[in-house]
Amino acid sequence: MRVAIFSDVHGNTAALRRVLADARERGAEAFYNLGDTGNGETHPVLARVSPKSVIGNWEVSSWQTLPSPWREQVRSWPFIRREGEVFFCHASPVWPETVRTLEDAARYVRERGSWFALFPALHQDEEARWQAFAHMAEAGARLTFHGHTHVQAAWQLTGDNRLRSLSGPHIDLAPDALYIIGVGSVGRPLDGPGWCYALWDTEAHRVTLIRLREG
Repeated sequence: MRVAIFSDVHGNTAALRRVLADARERGAEAFYNLGDTGNGETHPVLARVSPKSVIGNWEVSSWQTLPSPWREQVRSWPFIRREGEVFFCHASPVWPETVRTLEDAARYVRERGSWFALFPALHQDEEARWQAFAHMAEAGARLTFHGHTHVQAAWQLTGDNRLRSLSGPHIDLAPDALYIIGVGSVGRPLDGPGWCYALWDTEAHRVTLIRLREG
Protein backbone atom coordinates (compact mmCIF):
# COMPACT_ATOMS: atom_id res chain seq x y z
CA MET A 1 0.00 0.00 0.00
CA ARG A 2 1.22 3.50 -0.82
CA VAL A 3 0.35 6.35 1.53
CA ALA A 4 0.71 10.07 0.76
CA ILE A 5 1.51 12.30 3.74
CA PHE A 6 1.48 16.08 3.36
CA SER A 7 1.35 19.19 5.52
CA ASP A 8 1.30 22.99 5.62
CA VAL A 9 -0.84 23.75 2.60
CA HIS A 10 -1.57 27.23 3.98
CA GLY A 11 -4.35 27.86 1.50
CA ASN A 12 -2.30 27.13 -1.62
CA THR A 13 -4.98 25.22 -3.51
CA ALA A 14 -3.00 25.08 -6.76
CA ALA A 15 -0.11 23.35 -5.01
CA LEU A 16 -2.50 21.02 -3.17
CA ARG A 17 -4.19 19.93 -6.39
CA ARG A 18 -0.82 19.23 -7.97
CA VAL A 19 0.39 17.20 -4.99
CA LEU A 20 -2.78 15.12 -4.79
CA ALA A 21 -2.73 14.44 -8.52
CA ASP A 22 0.92 13.41 -8.39
CA ALA A 23 0.30 11.14 -5.42
CA ARG A 24 -2.57 9.41 -7.18
CA GLU A 25 -0.41 8.95 -10.29
CA ARG A 26 2.21 7.26 -8.07
CA GLY A 27 -0.40 4.86 -6.72
CA ALA A 28 -1.33 6.46 -3.39
CA GLU A 29 -4.34 4.74 -1.86
CA ALA A 30 -4.52 6.65 1.43
CA PHE A 31 -3.82 10.25 2.41
CA TYR A 32 -2.79 12.01 5.62
CA ASN A 33 -2.95 15.77 6.16
CA LEU A 34 -0.72 16.96 9.01
CA GLY A 35 -2.26 20.36 9.65
CA ASP A 36 -1.89 24.07 8.84
CA THR A 37 -4.31 23.53 5.98
CA GLY A 38 -5.46 27.11 5.68
CA ASN A 39 -8.57 28.84 4.40
CA GLY A 40 -11.84 27.18 3.49
CA GLU A 41 -10.97 26.96 -0.21
CA THR A 42 -8.54 24.12 0.47
CA HIS A 43 -11.02 21.93 2.30
CA PRO A 44 -13.26 21.01 -0.67
CA VAL A 45 -10.10 19.95 -2.54
CA LEU A 46 -9.04 17.82 0.43
CA ALA A 47 -12.48 16.23 0.62
CA ARG A 48 -11.91 14.56 -2.75
CA VAL A 49 -9.36 12.19 -1.18
CA SER A 50 -10.87 12.00 2.33
CA PRO A 51 -7.55 12.35 4.17
CA LYS A 52 -7.06 11.55 7.81
CA SER A 53 -6.09 14.91 9.30
CA VAL A 54 -4.53 16.33 12.44
CA ILE A 55 -4.62 19.79 13.94
CA GLY A 56 -1.76 22.23 13.38
CA ASN A 57 -0.98 25.59 14.93
CA TRP A 58 -2.91 27.38 12.15
CA GLU A 59 -6.04 25.50 13.16
CA VAL A 60 -5.48 26.41 16.81
CA SER A 61 -5.23 30.12 16.05
CA SER A 62 -7.63 30.52 13.10
CA TRP A 63 -10.21 27.73 13.02
CA GLN A 64 -12.97 30.26 13.78
CA THR A 65 -12.37 31.96 10.40
CA LEU A 66 -13.31 28.82 8.45
CA PRO A 67 -16.79 28.64 6.91
CA SER A 68 -19.21 25.91 7.90
CA PRO A 69 -19.03 22.90 7.60
CA TRP A 70 -15.22 23.00 7.55
CA ARG A 71 -15.09 24.81 10.88
CA GLU A 72 -16.95 21.95 12.57
CA GLN A 73 -14.89 19.35 10.74
CA VAL A 74 -11.58 20.82 11.93
CA ARG A 75 -12.81 20.76 15.52
CA SER A 76 -13.18 16.99 15.20
CA TRP A 77 -9.58 16.43 14.10
CA PRO A 78 -7.22 14.98 16.72
CA PHE A 79 -3.89 16.56 17.64
CA ILE A 80 -2.06 13.24 17.22
CA ARG A 81 -3.02 10.16 15.24
CA ARG A 82 -1.58 6.78 16.02
CA GLU A 83 -2.05 3.81 13.74
CA GLY A 84 -0.18 0.71 14.80
CA GLU A 85 3.49 1.60 15.17
CA VAL A 86 3.14 4.97 13.44
CA PHE A 87 2.44 8.48 14.74
CA PHE A 88 1.04 11.20 12.49
CA CYS A 89 1.33 14.70 13.99
CA HIS A 90 1.84 18.32 13.08
CA ALA A 91 5.06 18.90 15.01
CA SER A 92 5.86 16.17 17.56
CA PRO A 93 4.25 13.00 18.94
CA VAL A 94 4.80 14.39 22.45
CA TRP A 95 1.60 16.06 23.63
CA PRO A 96 0.31 17.29 27.04
CA GLU A 97 -2.55 15.17 28.36
CA THR A 98 -4.34 18.32 29.56
CA VAL A 99 -4.63 19.73 26.02
CA ARG A 100 -7.68 18.08 24.49
CA THR A 101 -9.48 20.85 22.59
CA LEU A 102 -8.59 23.79 20.38
CA GLU A 103 -9.42 26.10 23.29
CA ASP A 104 -7.10 24.13 25.57
CA ALA A 105 -4.30 24.48 23.02
CA ALA A 106 -4.76 28.22 22.62
CA ARG A 107 -4.75 28.67 26.39
CA TYR A 108 -1.63 26.52 26.77
CA VAL A 109 0.25 28.65 24.24
CA ARG A 110 -0.87 31.93 25.85
CA GLU A 111 0.22 30.78 29.30
CA ARG A 112 3.68 29.76 28.06
CA GLY A 113 4.14 32.62 25.63
CA SER A 114 5.32 30.56 22.66
CA TRP A 115 3.91 28.30 19.97
CA PHE A 116 6.98 26.11 20.40
CA ALA A 117 5.63 24.98 23.77
CA LEU A 118 3.16 22.82 21.84
CA PHE A 119 4.69 22.75 18.38
CA PRO A 120 8.51 22.45 18.55
CA ALA A 121 10.61 22.74 15.40
CA LEU A 122 12.25 19.33 15.34
CA HIS A 123 14.82 20.27 12.69
CA GLN A 124 16.21 22.94 15.02
CA ASP A 125 15.43 21.61 18.51
CA GLU A 126 17.66 18.65 19.37
CA GLU A 127 16.14 18.22 22.82
CA ALA A 128 12.66 18.00 21.31
CA ARG A 129 13.91 15.36 18.85
CA TRP A 130 15.28 13.22 21.68
CA GLN A 131 12.03 13.64 23.61
CA ALA A 132 10.09 12.54 20.54
CA PHE A 133 12.25 9.43 20.12
CA ALA A 134 11.98 8.63 23.83
CA HIS A 135 8.19 8.89 23.61
CA MET A 136 8.15 6.63 20.56
CA ALA A 137 10.30 4.01 22.27
CA GLU A 138 8.13 4.06 25.39
CA ALA A 139 4.94 3.83 23.31
CA GLY A 140 6.24 1.06 21.07
CA ALA A 141 6.13 3.17 17.90
CA ARG A 142 8.82 3.00 15.23
CA LEU A 143 7.84 5.77 12.81
CA THR A 144 6.63 9.36 13.12
CA PHE A 145 5.56 11.68 10.29
CA HIS A 146 5.37 15.41 11.01
CA GLY A 147 4.99 18.77 9.28
CA HIS A 148 5.24 22.27 10.78
CA THR A 149 8.87 23.03 9.90
CA HIS A 150 8.23 23.50 6.15
CA VAL A 151 11.45 21.50 5.68
CA GLN A 152 11.96 17.94 4.49
CA ALA A 153 14.22 16.24 7.02
CA ALA A 154 14.58 12.80 8.55
CA TRP A 155 16.36 11.13 11.46
CA GLN A 156 17.07 7.55 12.43
CA LEU A 157 17.67 6.28 15.96
CA THR A 158 19.54 2.98 15.73
CA GLY A 159 19.27 0.06 18.12
CA ASP A 160 22.52 1.12 19.80
CA ASN A 161 21.06 4.59 20.49
CA ARG A 162 22.87 6.48 17.75
CA LEU A 163 21.05 9.38 16.12
CA ARG A 164 21.64 9.89 12.40
CA SER A 165 20.42 12.60 10.06
CA LEU A 166 19.20 11.07 6.81
CA SER A 167 19.18 12.49 3.31
CA GLY A 168 16.55 11.65 0.73
CA PRO A 169 14.86 11.23 -1.49
CA HIS A 170 14.58 7.54 -0.54
CA ILE A 171 14.60 6.37 3.07
CA ASP A 172 14.59 2.61 3.62
CA LEU A 173 13.15 1.70 7.01
CA ALA A 174 15.19 -0.84 8.94
CA PRO A 175 13.16 -3.02 11.32
CA ASP A 176 15.49 -2.42 14.29
CA ALA A 177 15.48 1.42 14.17
CA LEU A 178 13.13 4.33 14.90
CA TYR A 179 12.47 7.11 12.40
CA ILE A 180 11.15 10.67 12.47
CA ILE A 181 10.34 12.13 9.06
CA GLY A 182 9.45 15.72 8.27
CA VAL A 183 7.37 15.72 5.10
CA GLY A 184 7.95 19.38 4.19
CA SER A 185 5.34 21.89 3.06
CA VAL A 186 2.90 21.79 0.17
CA GLY A 187 2.18 25.49 0.07
CA ARG A 188 5.18 27.32 1.60
CA PRO A 189 8.40 25.30 1.49
CA LEU A 190 11.37 26.87 3.27
CA ASP A 191 14.07 24.50 2.02
CA GLY A 192 14.01 25.40 -1.66
CA PRO A 193 11.50 25.68 -4.49
CA GLY A 194 8.95 22.98 -5.12
CA TRP A 195 5.81 21.56 -3.53
CA CYS A 196 6.66 18.82 -1.06
CA TYR A 197 5.14 15.69 0.41
CA ALA A 198 6.12 12.13 1.35
CA LEU A 199 5.07 8.82 -0.17
CA TRP A 200 5.27 5.78 2.10
CA ASP A 201 5.31 2.33 0.57
CA THR A 202 4.23 0.13 3.46
CA GLU A 203 5.17 -3.14 1.74
CA ALA A 204 8.61 -2.03 0.52
CA HIS A 205 9.26 -0.27 3.86
CA ARG A 206 10.43 2.82 2.01
CA VAL A 207 9.57 6.51 2.37
CA THR A 208 10.23 8.82 -0.58
CA LEU A 209 10.48 12.56 -0.03
CA ILE A 210 8.96 14.17 -3.11
CA ARG A 211 9.46 17.73 -4.36
CA LEU A 212 7.43 18.85 -7.37
CA ARG A 213 8.47 21.67 -9.64
CA GLU A 214 6.20 24.67 -9.35
CA GLY A 215 4.14 25.76 -12.31
